[in-house]
Amino acid sequence: MDAAGRLRLAWFVVRTRLSRGLVALTLVMVAYGLVSAAYLYTGRVTLPPADVRAYRVMAIVYSAVLLFLSSMQGGMAVLKSDRDYLFTLPVSRSELAFSLYVGQLMLGGLLTVAWLGWYLPFVEVPPGYAAFDLVLFVLLLTSLSASVAELPAKRRALAASGIALWAASGVWNPVSPSSFFSAHFLAGTLTLAALSVGLTSYTLRRLGRAPLIVGSQASQPSPSEGPVLSFQGARGPAALLRMKLNSITLSGRVGGFSAGGSRYFSRRVSLMKFMGYMAAASLSLLAAALALYALGLLPTGYQALRDARSGGATAFWLLYMPAVIAEVLFIGFSSSDVINERPWLAFTSLSPGRYLRLSALSWALVTLASLAPFSIAYLVIWLLGVWPAIGLLPQLLITTPTLSVLAYFASTSLVMMPQLRYEGFTPGQAGIRGLVLAIIVMVPVIMLSYSLNSFSFSLYSSLVALAIISPLLALDGPWASASRKLVERGYV
Repeated sequence: MDAAGRLRLAWFVVRTRLSRGLVALTLVMVAYGLVSAAYLYTGRVTLPPADVRAYRVMAIVYSAVLLFLSSMQGGMAVLKSDRDYLFTLPVSRSELAFSLYVGQLMLGGLLTVAWLGWYLPFVEVPPGYAAFDLVLFVLLLTSLSASVAELPAKRRALAASGIALWAASGVWNPVSPSSFFSAHFLAGTLTLAALSVGLTSYTLRRLGRAPLIVGSQASQPSPSEGPVLSFQGARGPAALLRMKLNSITLSGRVGGFSAGGSRYFSRRVSLMKFMGYMAAASLSLLAAALALYALGLLPTGYQALRDARSGGATAFWLLYMPAVIAEVLFIGFSSSDVINERPWLAFTSLSPGRYLRLSALSWALVTLASLAPFSIAYLVIWLLGVWPAIGLLPQLLITTPTLSVLAYFASTSLVMMPQLRYEGFTPGQAGIRGLVLAIIVMVPVIMLSYSLNSFSFSLYSSLVALAIISPLLALDGPWASASRKLVERGYV
């Protein structure tokens, strides 16, 4: 195939990935960023240093989250339309793999521009670095996802956690792929360039050898953990809650370049075992706080946590980052429970609306129980004299379960993700509906930063969120409407 043919093939793949709504939203965000940059770079508006520092931390957090999700997801996205049409075209494996790579590159580029690029003028990144660093970051996102795709799940999780922590260290570490956000422009750009160019060249070399096999690796449900549940003596809501409160379902995409390699997985994990993992993480956090306290290095006030000597690193790693990870985990994984929602047909004594409402309520209870160890750890840190830690408790115990219900409802009513089926393919574009979950996740990330400075803000904002979501907890009507939309969008 000549160069023009390759471009046409790549353009076809790009069009199957992007909806008009997503492109329109991206253009709006780009326009906003350009106008903001025009005012800030020309000196018409000068942001206070405290605001610049806050924007830098937020940008680094978002970049770390993007890198983590890209690594954990792994592989090249393969749609149902690819299997039905694209994979039947008389093209070579390298040409097909390259077109999939370009499609994912464009999608990652739009999402990066929409949700990360507009930070650049606010964190005072010089124009000469801004565009170059943004391109390098998009290349890193795409190539990282492809390069770690064929690692086993545990190794991929370790790699994703490592790269995310390295990116998050950009708050104080100049040798980090996200440190160009924190005024380490030269060192950060060189680090990002070395990582991006290295991974991109490695990925492009492998594209020609990537296996593209259709149909021989159909995804299978993973084995469940924990004892087999007995529903004897439990009917209706009691049976549903027994099922939902004994295990949680985690879903995602695994594998490499191939169609079989980009399948989705679903795994049911015992709730007690999962809570054990959360308890171990909270104990590690508490041990770090006690070690700092014993060494006399544990600051107390909010300003002490963000003083010039630490650059905010203590507040970031000890308080803010663990809470952000916990909130993003439970709000984001609420959609995992939705895309596995076929069991309601087995609960014939429950209407679909009531089934979904109780499912969302049970997910909120699971979230509350799982975050209890973190809340206890933050309470102990507060007793050690770090008074900003108390502001995180309402966010973990009220806001996160509440917003997990909102994310659950958004996933059902907007049908943001396709139903998980045994064939393992996702049948749709990346549309604007899928960004609603990202917006919901961003809300607690922002609220946490303010909660460190004000317990009153944390408590009142949590109660307001609970009041807004209370109709979803009490009424079946909205959920009944959402269940009809699930069926209309192909859920069975």
